[in-house]
Amino acid sequence: MPEPTPAPAPAAAPRSHVLEALLLAVAFAVAHTQSPLYYSNQNQYFVHGLANGGHVNLSHDWLAGTTDPTPVFTALVAFGYKHLGEWSFQAAYFALLAGYFLSVRWLVAALPGVPDTRAFRLIWAAGFVAAHAAVLRVLSVKLWGVDYPWFLQAGVAGQYVLGPGLQPSAFGVLLVAGLAAFAHRRSTLACGLVAAACAFHSTYVLAAGSLVLGFLVVLFREDDDAGPLALRGLVLASLVVAPVAAFTLFTFGPHDPRTFETAQHILADVRIPHHCNIDRWLDGVAVAQLAWAAAGVVLLRRSRIFVPLAIAALIGFGLTLAQYEYEVTTLALAFPWRITVVLVPLATAAILARTASLLPDASWVAWVGAAVVVALAGAGAWVTVTRQGYRAGEDEAPLYDFVRAHSGPTQVYLLPVRIPAVGGGRGAMSASFTPPPRPKPGSNLIPVDLQRFRLHTGTPIYVDFKSVPYFETEVLEWLRRMQQCEEWYAGDWSAPGRLQKLRAEKITHVVTPADKPLTAEYLEEVHADPAYIVYRLR
Repeated sequence: MPEPTPAPAPAAAPRSHVLEALLLAVAFAVAHTQSPLYYSNQNQYFVHGLANGGHVNLSHDWLAGTTDPTPVFTALVAFGYKHLGEWSFQAAYFALLAGYFLSVRWLVAALPGVPDTRAFRLIWAAGFVAAHAAVLRVLSVKLWGVDYPWFLQAGVAGQYVLGPGLQPSAFGVLLVAGLAAFAHRRSTLACGLVAAACAFHSTYVLAAGSLVLGFLVVLFREDDDAGPLALRGLVLASLVVAPVAAFTLFTFGPHDPRTFETAQHILADVRIPHHCNIDRWLDGVAVAQLAWAAAGVVLLRRSRIFVPLAIAALIGFGLTLAQYEYEVTTLALAFPWRITVVLVPLATAAILARTASLLPDASWVAWVGAAVVVALAGAGAWVTVTRQGYRAGEDEAPLYDFVRAHSGPTQVYLLPVRIPAVGGGRGAMSASFTPPPRPKPGSNLIPVDLQRFRLHTGTPIYVDFKSVPYFETEVLEWLRRMQQCEEWYAGDWSAPGRLQKLRAEKITHVVTPADKPLTAEYLEEVHADPAYIVYRLR
């Protein structure tokens, strides 16, 4: 590996640069957009926090009583809901979006050969905003049915830092911030930042550990007497990562080997094969993303972050090859390929920086860059106002309104959900700007619709496919409930013993599609709309 090119500590940025950076960061966040609340993975990760915060009757939900895999994020959600209100969730994500842009911009400013001119900064910002802009993603879906720009910012296997809204993975921004800090010779801060990402999402432990290892290697290559500085960074990172690793191991590690193995297979093969199964996600697009990431790392070879990125990439690649060869479920659930959520967007930033540096330092370049940023931000506002993306079954709204208005702490709703064939195709696509899935004609079971039911209504449900626990016995219970749900909806509601079984599971209400009404003496219709019917158990 070539020696990183040492760079002097940068001088403080002029106030005009700071204002420019903040305005561009705001424009980036507006252009990126974010989903309405309780969309997609938020329905998994907000349950414990909203339950703890007192959201309607959610604390009585079965899933809210399971072991919490993200306690720090949960505490953040509970505090925000209880003391600030739901608006704080979107404000927090807006801040993370802006922080992401500022971190990448700060990192790019430290790259060798990058000019510090207004023309460069604005034209680079235009390209980087465009790579994340919602309007171009909407256009891609309308033209080709696929969100192609997404692959310039996301990792492989359907994993990412910036998703549709606030969730634990969004704190991967701290990994990027840590790399930027290291590029500017703030080594201790860098170690602390990448470690902090793990506090919000434990699946960042492998990536963060690899980056810290890379930081230490660089420190000792640059200075034989770097021991005290390296020790400070290592201790700071360990103070954060060690408790996270211990909590994850002792809480979600094997308690009963057979039960643990079964639960791991359920998670990897039933619930998230699109994240875990290499044969499932490794398609032509993923290969192109890996090549893009490799090109970006090569472009960074003269920078201070080259060695950390190369080490993290090699560790991730080696463990991915091991997983492909030996198919160890626990390793698959550690997501060794998750480092690509950092490598791909940094490659995009580096390639854009190299391209922008070839343009002249001319006022027209700066004006073009500024105009593109403003246009993309305006288009992002249009996407948000006209609701061009993040659609999730608007026909569910009357159902949610009824349930929330009549919610009670002893209620448990049975929803017509099933286990979808999620492992059927190859690749890992973004669904943020595609139409929501609908049930097949003639089916009374819905694979991933009604996933917003819990959080929108604050009312307990029996089970759904989207939201799953992670403790071994609770995973088995989740699968039992899913299978029981499918069995009930496929069978005769007047069958002997059916009412007793429903009551034994504490179910008080049953939901069915409007075109599939149910008939049984103990079912009393209490709500009907064009999409759904609700029955109460007498």
